[in-house]
Amino acid sequence: MSGLRRLAAALRLDLGMGLRHLVLVSVAGSALVPRPVRWAIYRLAGLDVRTPNVFSGVRITGRHLAVGRDTFVNHDCYLDVARGRVEIGEGCHLGPQVMVLTASHRVGDAGADRSSEYATTRIGDRVWLGARTTVLPGAVVEDRCVVAAGAVVTGRLAEGGVYAGVPARRIGEVAAA
Repeated sequence: MSGLRRLAAALRLDLGMGLRHLVLVSVAGSALVPRPVRWAIYRLAGLDVRTPNVFSGVRITGRHLAVGRDTFVNHDCYLDVARGRVEIGEGCHLGPQVMVLTASHRVGDAGADRSSEYATTRIGDRVWLGARTTVLPGAVVEDRCVVAAGAVVTGRLAEGGVYAGVPARRIGEVAAA
């Protein structure tokens, strides 16, 4: 019987993910859906998205997402919030194909562990992430950072810095406003 319970639980999980994908990616993410309608769908789905500036092709995998006012999420971004949490502040700009991740696996002597670990990944206010930037699970990008295209963010990026590379390293300062 325990095998049947596991199968039923897996089926419920997969059906839930499939339904969320249908609503959040296939419908809301369509280029045929105007941004205000997309924003309304996100809000109705329980997402804390406070900006209508989310463009088509964005893939949201779960429900633990907060996006601040005046933030711009460009085409084809991937926000991995299946079981972790993503917090994006106000006045941010995410370039095309930015990935913000929350899930990882432990690696030990026996190799990669199959069980997942989930983290909260935070992006502060007035942050600019260039095209194809990857923000890894648990990373924190403090306020007023600029991250160059293609960078991989690990750990914490201190406020007001310009970062580039794999992994992202501080290469300069954001000019004072």
